[in-house]
Amino acid sequence: MLEHALIIALIVLFIHACSWKGMIFDGIKKIVEPKGSLYKPLYGCPICMTPYYGTIIYLLFFRQSVADGLLTVAAASGLNVLSVLLIDIKDGICKRAE
Repeated sequence: MLEHALIIALIVLFIHACSWKGMIFDGIKKIVEPKGSLYKPLYGCPICMTPYYGTIIYLLFFRQSVADGLLTVAAASGLNVLSVLLIDIKDGICKRAE
């Protein structure tokens, strides 16, 4: 289960990173503007993205049981919470250094 959660968390982070400025999916910001409630689960927040993308990924590739699916997606969400915290810490350190 943990390896599945890590895979899901990393795929979600990859999708999120692809929407950063200058990346391949940067153009989605013209279609779904970065405000309101739709952009967070689509590309704006890895924590918010994980239940949606994680469920789809789990059903496509792992599909073991409902309980395992819920625990796996919840664990992937937790891993993305840690990732977002690390990104925020990095952003705070880099801004002070400039």
